[in-house]
Amino acid sequence: MQVKLMVQTQEFQNWPARDGRPAQVTYNLVCVDMSQPADARMTESISYRLKEEEVPKYWDKSMDKFITVNLRKISHSKSGKASVIGEIVEEKPAAK
Repeated sequence: MQVKLMVQTQEFQNWPARDGRPAQVTYNLVCVDMSQPADARMTESISYRLKEEEVPKYWDKSMDKFITVNLRKISHSKSGKASVIGEIVEEKPAAK
């Protein structure tokens, strides 16, 4: 399933190494669901965690733009915050 998301803002988080676990860094795009039909959209903000190879391409370059994501799963944090798990679909320019 594909979802169309508009990037509202972005979040950078990092955690120090502790309890034998390595330090972690995450880059999240906080999005609004723009899928059709409109009455089937999620009403809450949705985070998409960028993969390491996606960070240079989308971080600081996606604000107020649309991305299409191949949706594999929606997960929720302990606080109930939704995150989309999948991969961004590259938009191909129209052939001339």
